[in-house]
Amino acid sequence: MRDRYISILIVGYGGKKARSVRISRRLLKVTLIGSAIALTSLATFSAIAFKQNIELRSKVTKLKEEKEDLVILLAKERRKNQYLEQFREKVEELEGKLVTIEKFLRKKGIRRVPSGVGGAKVKVDLFDIEYVSFLQKEADKFHKYLTRIPLGPPVWGRITSHYGYRTDPFSGKYEFHQGVDIKARWGTPVRATAEGKVIFAGWKAGYGKTVVIRHAFGYTTLYGHMSKITVKAGRWVKSGDIIGYVGSSGRSTGPHVHYEVWRYSRKQNPLKYMYVRW
Repeated sequence: MRDRYISILIVGYGGKKARSVRISRRLLKVTLIGSAIALTSLATFSAIAFKQNIELRSKVTKLKEEKEDLVILLAKERRKNQYLEQFREKVEELEGKLVTIEKFLRKKGIRRVPSGVGGAKVKVDLFDIEYVSFLQKEADKFHKYLTRIPLGPPVWGRITSHYGYRTDPFSGKYEFHQGVDIKARWGTPVRATAEGKVIFAGWKAGYGKTVVIRHAFGYTTLYGHMSKITVKAGRWVKSGDIIGYVGSSGRSTGPHVHYEVWRYSRKQNPLKYMYVRW
């Protein structure tokens, strides 16, 4: 009977009497086993929770990294969209410029309508590389056309005599002036206003040292009163090439260039070609 219980003696403290407590061995055993099971379960739960916490942290870190990647990707897409929009605007701007140049050429009597530029019947994909290449080729063609038309002044300076009727400084008579007189310093380079073939280079009565150039589309330009000529008849010159230098040869009252523009043997007002406004 005694073996079924365990006696525990609790010693008194501070003059108190000692106490004896009997505990059933079976109850103690059940209690210890239960405590062990509880501790084991708690340890297992803690280990599982710790593992899950580590996995959760890893997932959170991975999600943060994915979020950062998505933010970067979104920024790249935005920049790409902005670039594509700018590209579209540039293509449309180029197309508009080509149409403007076409209108300008028409005003000059040069009729050439490129197919597919401006007012195309079918909506064109502006991101089509073939269409962009087409526009680039058209721009190159227009540039070539413009270099063959006498544009701009042969020399920069003040216009002292305009195209039209005026009082001749030598005869005093009211006569028609077929070009413009541009005042400039002696020796200033005189440049061809368009590419073409030199058909005359030498002394011309009244004009002094003169150069005449035949261009495309029926144009001819004349440069007079030069001090020196640097080209010969038969030579092909490009727009901007130096053909001589400012002087006062022939019937002249001072250093300047007398400049004329003709088209199909009909005189033109050079001012229409010298200062082009877009």
